[in-house]
Amino acid sequence: MIVETVGARRIDALDGRDIRRWHSEWSAPLEHGGKPRLAAARMAVIVLKNALTFAATCRKPGCTELRDILGKIRFAGPRPRIEAPTVSEIIAARKAAHELGHAPVALAYALQFEGATRQWDVVGKWVPLSDKKPSLIIDGTSKWIGPMWSQIDENMILRYTPTKTQFTSGAQVVLDLSRLPMVVEELAKVPSEARRGPLIVNPRTSLPYRNWYFGEVWRRVRKITGISKEVWNRDMRAAAVTEARQAAVPTDDVAKLAGHANKRTTARVYDRDRLEAVRRVAQARAAHRGTQSERGVS
Repeated sequence: MIVETVGARRIDALDGRDIRRWHSEWSAPLEHGGKPRLAAARMAVIVLKNALTFAATCRKPGCTELRDILGKIRFAGPRPRIEAPTVSEIIAARKAAHELGHAPVALAYALQFEGATRQWDVVGKWVPLSDKKPSLIIDGTSKWIGPMWSQIDENMILRYTPTKTQFTSGAQVVLDLSRLPMVVEELAKVPSEARRGPLIVNPRTSLPYRNWYFGEVWRRVRKITGISKEVWNRDMRAAAVTEARQAAVPTDDVAKLAGHANKRTTARVYDRDRLEAVRRVAQARAAHRGTQSERGVS
C-alpha cells in the first residue's frame, strides 16, 4: 500500500504534512459512501514507524527526525472491537464447515476458541521462499510455516510459541487438548493415518490453506449459520478470553492461555465481557450496601 501510494520519496525532504496526506489516502473508502479504511491506514502507519525506527538505528539521514514527527501526530483509529461469537455460534460454524467439506476448518475453529489461539498460529501462513524460517512445505514461489501434528505429544499436549511473541517475549503456549471438549470432538473424526504433516490442510489441495481461501470459507460459514458480518474469524480468540472471564477465571491464568506476557493486554484488548462486568460491579455494590445497612452505617 505504501509503495503504491507514496512511491519513491526522499525521507529527509518529508514532513508531517506529507504523512497526514498519506493517511487520508490510506483511510479513504474504496467506493463512494463506503466505510473509511481506518484499520488499513493504522497498519500502514505502524509499518512506516517500524521502517523509520530501523533506518534511524542505521543512521540514515532524516529518519530520526521524521520518526519523531510521526510520533507526535495523532490519527483517527478504528473503534475497539466489541464483537465475539457465542459458544452456540461456534458450534454451528463447525457444523457448517463439515457441511462444506472442510472438516480441518472445523478443527481450526475449535482450537481458536478452546485454546484462545490466533488464526495464523492454527492455520499457519505462506511466506516467500526468501524467508529465513525453514520449511518442507513448498508450493511455487512460497513456502508454509505453521503448526504440525508432530507438535502434539503422546499425552495430547500441544506446545508452540506464538508468531507474535517469537521475537519479543518468547512466551510459550501449552495446551492440554484432552481438556478442550470441542477439540476432542474434532480430533475423534481425524483418522490416525491423517495425523501427519501440517495440522490444518485444505482437503481439496492437500496443502495448508491460503489465507484468502480460509477467509472465504469463513464467509460461507457465516452465511450458512447467520453469524453477523461484523464478526471476524479472529474474534474467536476474544470469545475464548471473554468466556473465561465470565467464568471468573483469574486474569493471570487467562493471560497464560492466550500467550500474553502482559495481562493488561488480556483485559484491555480481548476481554469483551463489558455488560457482564457492569452487572458484576452493580451486584457487588448492591451487596456492599446491604452489608453496610445491616451494620447501621448510613
